[in-house]
Amino acid sequence: MELRHLRYFVAVAEELSFGRAARRLHIAQPPLSRQIRDLERDVGAPLFDRGSRGVTLTAAGRAFLPEARLTLAQAERAQRTAQRAAQGETGRLRVGFVEAATHSGILPDVLGFFRMHLPAIGLSLLEMDSAQQAEALRESRIDLGLIGSIPPDAERWLHTETVYADPLVLAVPEDHPLGGRRRFTLADLAAESFVLVPRYASPVLHDDIIARCREAGFSPRIAQEAAGWHTTVSLVSAGVGIAFVPQSLARLTRTGVAYRTIRDFGVELQLTAVWRQREKSPVRERFVTTLRAVARARMPAARSARGEGSAGRRQPPVPPAPPRTALPRTRR
Repeated sequence: MELRHLRYFVAVAEELSFGRAARRLHIAQPPLSRQIRDLERDVGAPLFDRGSRGVTLTAAGRAFLPEARLTLAQAERAQRTAQRAAQGETGRLRVGFVEAATHSGILPDVLGFFRMHLPAIGLSLLEMDSAQQAEALRESRIDLGLIGSIPPDAERWLHTETVYADPLVLAVPEDHPLGGRRRFTLADLAAESFVLVPRYASPVLHDDIIARCREAGFSPRIAQEAAGWHTTVSLVSAGVGIAFVPQSLARLTRTGVAYRTIRDFGVELQLTAVWRQREKSPVRERFVTTLRAVARARMPAARSARGEGSAGRRQPPVPPAPPRTALPRTRR
């Protein structure tokens, strides 16, 4: 018994005419009659009474009709489900992310899009540092990671795509002498104490900051390490030290902290999407496509907003992103 047998049976049962059913199915009447006889042989009972006055359903036919309709409906539903899964419209995705993915606004925007347009996709979110995400990817505990530092062996087993670059700015206590200055160079910070991201949490960013300070003629004096950016800003507010933080964080106001740009610094926090090579996932592809679009829209805002002013004062609105903005070149 095949699905086409059921479709032919339902057509004849609804039309009660082999001729009309054949025209509806766009086939000739003799092949249709043969297919119905084959179906009756498989069922083991006649489904139609064929008389001079037309065709009627037998008792077996009347009992068979709702089941045939249900089977056809289930087959169509299974086909639609498979098609939606192939197009990345249903399924699940486990996403690891660093904190920077949230305060930049990128991950919340992607989640908002999925909630509105792709509600059948289940997203599981796990906040981890970059090293933890690399381990989770190796063990297949996550399907995609949003990291700040690419593993050194990534080329051997990961696909990497840097989607966003967030310039670092200086966070200082509002009553600090630097808080009242608009312009200064990196060398002006030589005597300061710093709250710094630990190397284990973000080795590339940590090394970039140390290297730039040394190029300016000093090694930063580290008063405290903090893996989380919100913790870093809290420590700055408490007067523990000054810190380099992502520019997007400056838009999240905190009393007692001022943000300043440094002309000769040029270090960026990169947000990179990573996933295992040679693994295909329509849901992941849909997520990455959305991620690219959101990052392109936010990148010009990160470039244009200078992050200057205290956390207690309202910042000017960020100008809208121009369309089709290319991603900048970034160091790996």
